[in-house]
Amino acid sequence: MAARSPRAARNAGELRYRLRCIDKLGHGFQGDERLLDVGCGDGGVARLLRERVREVVAVDLEASPNWVDAPGLQFWVADGEALPFEDASFDLVHSKDSLHHMSHPDRALAEYRRVLRPPGFVLIVEANRYNPTLYVQMTVVRRHDHFNRARFKDFVRAEFPDARFGAFDAHYVPGFGRLLGLQHAVEEALERLPPFRPLLSYNFAVAVR
Repeated sequence: MAARSPRAARNAGELRYRLRCIDKLGHGFQGDERLLDVGCGDGGVARLLRERVREVVAVDLEASPNWVDAPGLQFWVADGEALPFEDASFDLVHSKDSLHHMSHPDRALAEYRRVLRPPGFVLIVEANRYNPTLYVQMTVVRRHDHFNRARFKDFVRAEFPDARFGAFDAHYVPGFGRLLGLQHAVEEALERLPPFRPLLSYNFAVAVR
């Protein structure tokens, strides 16, 4: 069997990471939903979400050269704090690592609620401020205002009182593609050990409108 190229290994690692960040939410997609992906970045996660729903509209403040519209997939330049969509336009809103970039994350959450049609769901993932592998890079170097778990829950509950919260561990480590099995085993083990749960890399909320 031919060895995987470094690029294939890198792509496998990134794909595993992105799928894990969706699967760990434990949300049952029905397949016929219209989903809004806020803060979509390069659009890679939006494309994966499109495989689970009928239609995805993905937005970010700046366009990416990787954006390519496709059947059931559209990319828009838009602000998550002032979404250019009518009330009750979507069945699902997905938001990963977006809120901590916003000047007023409370406004964004209010917008998520506004564009959801009842009983729509919002799926929110945010990096944990106190994860030891992320703190220096994201908080000290990049000066992102990541949320700790308590602050994250308070923000979400203000707009979505009926929310389910959880945490998981997931990382994309460039150059680690050939050791994905080991990485997966370590992440799963950390999630099962109570002392490590407050330090897991991501907090999430799944809430109904």
